[in-house]
Amino acid sequence: MIVTRKTKKFPRTRKIILTLSFLAFGVAIIIAFWLANILEVLSNVQKSESAARKTDHSQNPKSDSTAIKVDWVGVPKEAIGHSLVAKGDNFVTNIRNILFVKEEDDRNVFLKFLEVYKNRPDKVNMCGIRINHALALFTTVYELQPTTVIESGVNAGQSTYFIRHAAPNTNIIAIDPLEKPICGQEKRWMDPSGKTEYLTGGKFKDLYDIDWAAMTSKKEIDPKTTLAFLDDHLQVLTRIPPLIKAGIRHVIVEDNYSRGRGATPSDKAGMTPKQLFFSDNPNSRWLWQNMVSYREFPPIVPSTMSVESVTQKKKPAGGFMVASDLNDDTMEPILRPDKDSGDMVIYREMAEFLEIDPRLRDKNSYMQFMNYNFICYFELV
Repeated sequence: MIVTRKTKKFPRTRKIILTLSFLAFGVAIIIAFWLANILEVLSNVQKSESAARKTDHSQNPKSDSTAIKVDWVGVPKEAIGHSLVAKGDNFVTNIRNILFVKEEDDRNVFLKFLEVYKNRPDKVNMCGIRINHALALFTTVYELQPTTVIESGVNAGQSTYFIRHAAPNTNIIAIDPLEKPICGQEKRWMDPSGKTEYLTGGKFKDLYDIDWAAMTSKKEIDPKTTLAFLDDHLQVLTRIPPLIKAGIRHVIVEDNYSRGRGATPSDKAGMTPKQLFFSDNPNSRWLWQNMVSYREFPPIVPSTMSVESVTQKKKPAGGFMVASDLNDDTMEPILRPDKDSGDMVIYREMAEFLEIDPRLRDKNSYMQFMNYNFICYFELV
């Protein structure tokens, strides 16, 4: 009897199981269809967004694959002891507004700079400033309009060229122990305006040797409206005391290498502002206390724009950005073509105007946009 009962119940149980299975299968189909519709809607939204960006990204396939969807990692701290610091505010704080706001002639500073940069005397400038630092120098001089610029380190005269075009009426004191440029550059650009005094070669005088007090008393310079441009690959900390003594407040340092980086032993000696501010020590505290403000210029575009470049490995000197940089020690770039379609348009138009590959695949294009040494501007007390 027991066996008979089990035999009768088994087909009924199986029927129930089969019925439930069919019902589950039907529900699964309905859910799958529902999900498919949702995915189709999401896909159409993505296609619409992609179409909106197509004009800006179609010639730069890497842009979508390397886009940074989060905020920039490098944020300056208002205290020493960090890889990226800032003190107070100066014009560099608002660098993007300064560059892109139209002026009375209906052009902005950025366009004026590009015209000057396109006509630069040395298109490669192997051992000198390229577009990131040239823009920083040009903007500083253009914004401050100093009565005098002390240029310590001239080499091929490229920086003299940018200073002159940013401020046609300023006096320039060009200081360099060498009469001719290095790195195989054929000749030095000489300012034809007659407003540049060359203390070079046999006429060389260093910052320490010039009698700034006498020049001030004769009204040959006004320290309060004088800008010192340090591009001499010497220990920056040692260059500050004579400037403070002379009452010169405005300083821009070109080779502001990060810790352990540099093209010369002096560059690597831990005496650049960026190297000093990484640690809390008597030297860094002295410099910090003698500054009213300190800001590092951002690069024009992020290092990820070089993802297709032949150069992917960071060189020991550290003078060039690479796609794999962490960027925790770097200010957010002026343009973000990696995430902003409007910035991509500006970047591509700029590269086209300068005849540079925006994807930075060749060596020269890479060197132009990725050369960056944390150039900084600060005001002394």
